[in-house]
Amino acid sequence: MKIDPSQYITCGHAADIACVSRFWMRQQVQAGKLPGVCIDGIWFVLRTAAEGFERHPTAGRPRVSKPAGRKKP
Repeated sequence: MKIDPSQYITCGHAADIACVSRFWMRQQVQAGKLPGVCIDGIWFVLRTAAEGFERHPTAGRPRVSKPAGRKKP
């Protein structure tokens, strides 16, 4: 498989572009949900995939209306 290096960016750079964590971005590439490749232990993502990525508006943990703590008896 021949890879054009100008078409790929590191997972860290892709995460910055997509406003997600580097860990999450690498997980998505490893799971095959985003096009990417590992070269010498460094993960690269297809530039167009990172630029076109849109985070789901309800992604993440839901906000809690009350602070967590002990319940009073």
